[in-house]
Amino acid sequence: MAESSLRAVRSVRKGGLPNAVFVVAGAERPPAEFAGIAAEVTILFPWGSLLRGVLALDDACDTAAGIACLITPGGLVRVLLSIDPRDRLSVPVLEAADEAALASRWARHGLTLTAFEPAQPAEIHASRSSWARRLAAGGERQVWRVELRRTDGSTGETGRTR
Repeated sequence: MAESSLRAVRSVRKGGLPNAVFVVAGAERPPAEFAGIAAEVTILFPWGSLLRGVLALDDACDTAAGIACLITPGGLVRVLLSIDPRDRLSVPVLEAADEAALASRWARHGLTLTAFEPAQPAEIHASRSSWARRLAAGGERQVWRVELRRTDGSTGETGRTR
């Protein structure tokens, strides 16, 4: 995050992002000040509890609700993820048939699944993720592109609307 934050403070002409915010917090409990302010959230190659949250499989710790509460109406969550049997994770390997179940789980959090498909090599490369390179993502490993959009007027389970 240190390197990314240094790049963000550059001038816009040099690729800086004057509206970028870097926060160290658990995804399941983002700071209340961030409820409903993100037009876009990008999650690259999540692991552990964040992976379970991205798949909305985490009713116990509610990471999915934490992610959803960040999104402004019309906002978007973009995810690249990869699960391989060799990982021996407690989550199943994704298949195209999982789309309806994933959409249903995210609908409980006010987000609509707008894309669930294999990621293209150019998308994986454009992520500039060192983790993707280490995993050989897109080569030996299937990578999925997931997009979710808030289409209602709420900002998740905080009860706030915008």
